[in-house]
Amino acid sequence: MLVKKSILKELRFQAGLIFCALFTIVLTMALVRLLGNAASGATPPNIVLPLILFSTFSSIGTTLSLSAFLAVFITFSRLQSDNELIILRTSGVKIVDFFPIIFSFLIPLVIFTAITTLLATPWARNQADQLRFQAKSEESLKKYSAGKFSQFSNGEQVVFFERTEKESTKLGLVFVKLSKNSKNETIVLGSNGEIQFKKDEPWVILKNGSRVDITADKDTTNYKLTLFQTYQMLLNTAPKNYTLEKRVKSTNTLKLLQRFSLADQGELLVRIGTVLLCLFLPFIALPLSLRGEKSLKILHVFTAVLIFLAANHFLGIFQALIIKGFINLFFSLFLIPLIIVTLASFLIFNNENK
Repeated sequence: MLVKKSILKELRFQAGLIFCALFTIVLTMALVRLLGNAASGATPPNIVLPLILFSTFSSIGTTLSLSAFLAVFITFSRLQSDNELIILRTSGVKIVDFFPIIFSFLIPLVIFTAITTLLATPWARNQADQLRFQAKSEESLKKYSAGKFSQFSNGEQVVFFERTEKESTKLGLVFVKLSKNSKNETIVLGSNGEIQFKKDEPWVILKNGSRVDITADKDTTNYKLTLFQTYQMLLNTAPKNYTLEKRVKSTNTLKLLQRFSLADQGELLVRIGTVLLCLFLPFIALPLSLRGEKSLKILHVFTAVLIFLAANHFLGIFQALIIKGFINLFFSLFLIPLIIVTLASFLIFNNENK
């Protein structure tokens, strides 16, 4: 009982250290990548910090899975190198007797991995996408619209406005021309206005102005004048190439289950597969940690990382097969644990018979 508590305590300690180290690496990589994008102009500087946080947050699930795998590998490698496992095994303790300890260690990590992978990660990616879209839309509107005639909706909307302050969404005089066809036009003039984004779509809010509707018949032209205090108009299409694309990776899990297209099934496999790796892969780390010499300890750790990366990349292979329609989601979710359990059983049997 005392030995089990000692091993469980060490597993949690190692997992905490490894997670902190991996989280720092992920944060640093996101920082370097996004600062480079900001320096090149690909990412607006004002959204770099939230993008770093969202990018790091979306990687927590994979980081937890790797932390659990390495914690088991390093802990039992240390016990093996200090001959503690040799003493336990000569006293009748088998490798499978350590499974309840590992399972107790994994339960909270698996739950947290499931929450972050299935719920938090899609939310973080969606927030990052919205930030990028809004920043690009605002930058585009500032670049093309202030003091110029700008066309939207394939020329159906012509907008001209003055900007009261540089880098501001507050507007001065606003002129809008709407043309549905050659016989019907609408001209809107506002003394001031503002650009606002509602549900990721750009709106021009005009104040204290007038609207003139022009209808041309065969022989006459009719005019209708309307005065207003506030007038809202949607720019149906933001300036070219700046539209928010709802990525599958950014879609919440419930929506993926409702649609259940091949692309949705592939994304579901990656999310659920990450949880399965966190639950099953550490059981392979146990027999792997009992192999090899002390002098090659660093090499063994490197090998363990490569094994995890290979398992993680297999999720990508299965995802591609699902998208192509070669296999289905449920078969893949059954096959992943089966492969891991089979490999773990083989390694354990090989170690027990040495």
